[in-house]
Amino acid sequence: MADAKQSSGVRCVIVTPETTVLDTHARFVALPLFDGQRGVGRGHAPFIGRLGAGEVRITGEQGGPADAVRLTFVEGGFVEVSHDAVTVITQRAIPAEKMSLAEARADLEKLQAATATGDEAIAARLQAQETARALVRAAERRG
Repeated sequence: MADAKQSSGVRCVIVTPETTVLDTHARFVALPLFDGQRGVGRGHAPFIGRLGAGEVRITGEQGGPADAVRLTFVEGGFVEVSHDAVTVITQRAIPAEKMSLAEARADLEKLQAATATGDEAIAARLQAQETARALVRAAERRG
């Protein structure tokens, strides 16, 4: 029999090709979709969405305070939502406590200094810069 907190929340799993970064239960999950933020709680209508670069916010994690928030930066990918589960599939996920503002800024500067020729290379460079800017913003919020 599942405990009350587990049955009243939503399971959140974040995976990369290498590992499962996070597998927890929470009251609420906010997702950075490519076209804006979307919140998910237990009983949400199922959907599959494309993620943008940004922070997944997990509120009221099992075993913690009800208003505590856990942040994990994701670099795009996809999300599958069912009535009681959120599965995030991404190339890269960085827990907030492992974000480095200095490293994020250095990566952004390196990308801005790089040159690209050809439509595909230019599009890839612009996408990488957008992701790097999102990581800098997330790291700045962490302080």
